[in-house]
Amino acid sequence: MWSSHEITDMVAPRIPGECVDHVTRSNLGALTARLPDMFSSYYLECRLSAAQPQVDFLACVAPRCDEDPLRRIRAAAERPPGDLAREPAWRFAWDVIRRWVTLPQEGSRRMPCLWLEFDHVDTRPAARQSPSIWICVDPEYPAEHPSSAPWDPQDAYEGCLDFLGPAVPPGFEGLLSASNRRAMAACFRRLPPSGRIVHVSFMLAREPATIKLYGAVPRAHLVGYLRDLGWPGPLDSLQQLARTFYTAETADDTVYFDLALDHAILPYAAIAFSQLQMDRPGRSDPQRGALLGMLEEHALCAPGKRRALETWPGSARESRPSSSTRTRIHRWLDVKITLHAEQGLGAKGYLGFAPVLSVF
Repeated sequence: MWSSHEITDMVAPRIPGECVDHVTRSNLGALTARLPDMFSSYYLECRLSAAQPQVDFLACVAPRCDEDPLRRIRAAAERPPGDLAREPAWRFAWDVIRRWVTLPQEGSRRMPCLWLEFDHVDTRPAARQSPSIWICVDPEYPAEHPSSAPWDPQDAYEGCLDFLGPAVPPGFEGLLSASNRRAMAACFRRLPPSGRIVHVSFMLAREPATIKLYGAVPRAHLVGYLRDLGWPGPLDSLQQLARTFYTAETADDTVYFDLALDHAILPYAAIAFSQLQMDRPGRSDPQRGALLGMLEEHALCAPGKRRALETWPGSARESRPSSSTRTRIHRWLDVKITLHAEQGLGAKGYLGFAPVLSVF
């Protein structure tokens, strides 16, 4: 199992300079050098307009089938480095990881992975970084061929609260206030048939701390679902957004979406273009050329960033600058378009990368 620092070091020469500058690379290297050896895949989250240099970093905790990664995760959670256990957000993350790694087999299937997110890697030194945490509550994610087993939204909601409730640190109890619970419950219970909530995220590192939900619904049900929730944003604008960018070239019939809660559903939403959609029949644009071109046409992506991002997806055997040891790293690109009632539209690129087992 490669460490976060080793993997990011290997992939660093391929990270586009148009998206990640020298200071961000330095901060990222310092951050990954501090992280324990327990992550399996990663994202760099970059804003696509020329005027927005912000970069965030995401790392996935997902034990593989053998026991060694699980032992590493358990050891890190039981004895976290002292400098990564002082802040409330870090203590919450470690508590969640400890609880997750000791779940019985049925519980671990219901919550197959966790993610840590670190904001503003472009400006925030590693010593000042605290994580937000995402919990995957969809046992079928990210299966390319999901089973036909039913997914119970009420059970997923209650299981998530039972799991997270005892871990919420002092000072953040408002995240699970009665109003947030009601809003969150509605997002689960009002899902249309075949709709799912995939991730529940506790954004403790932000001010104010909020809950974010990432889910998936059939495209035909997106607007009706948000209307049923009483989403306070501009539904007409969101509908037009989906019509414009969700095409036969860019996506399939499933819309991946973001919602945010702060004692009520906020007037924010996003639609995402997942790598899972690229595996569907008829999808053959891993470079996201069609989507990035549309974003550039609508002034949501700078031309230089578009050209740089198209070079990112791929797979290659990589080595560290200081070592001859090599491993194959797979790289992919996800995209998200955000809609704020007051701030308007924005776009983000998610540069994903992970080591993969390969004999070649």
